[in-house]
Amino acid sequence: MTVSGILPRPPFDPELAPMLEVIGQMIPPTLTAEMLPALRTGAIPGMPTIAEILESAQLQSRDVTIPGFEGADIVVSVIEAKGRTGTGPGIFHTHGGGMIMGDRFGGVAGFAEWIHRYNAVLVSVEYRLAPEFPDPYPVEDCYAGLVWTAENAEGLGIESERLMIAGGSAGGGLAAGVALLARDRRGPQLIGQMLMYPMLDDR
Repeated sequence: MTVSGILPRPPFDPELAPMLEVIGQMIPPTLTAEMLPALRTGAIPGMPTIAEILESAQLQSRDVTIPGFEGADIVVSVIEAKGRTGTGPGIFHTHGGGMIMGDRFGGVAGFAEWIHRYNAVLVSVEYRLAPEFPDPYPVEDCYAGLVWTAENAEGLGIESERLMIAGGSAGGGLAAGVALLARDRRGPQLIGQMLMYPMLDDR
């Protein structure tokens, strides 16, 4: 700690300084509850819609309502290549957004190559967000989605022994938490975790 009692700024690589400055102009340094409705709209002028992103990647998506934590309805999207046949690995996806914003389609486009290359099926979960639904709602909703995916693997064309979990940022933290729950509860067996820039603690 510094003399003033304030933690010093983390030691970012100097090469990142210009980009961090740009990001700082795009995103406020502090988020407030009043900002959440605007942040959750997900509408960014000039950006393609989810339908356009899926179409350009030659992917198709269908929604399924499943029981989440404490039995409440949540939605998962099952995303696969258009015209897919046969079986392949499963990717269970937990989206980012600080657990306060974002939706199940955030980051999905980054998996398009794997979906096509490995004939994979991606299942992405719409977990409930804080602060309205604080811990353990997000991680428990995600775990419920993983259990549903594993239980329905055959019908989804997923090879049950090839199921992995993946997420970025807050989704990375949730993916790690879900993997621990699956281990401790002797739940679905995972072949691996892909934690992208995971939000694992308050730093």
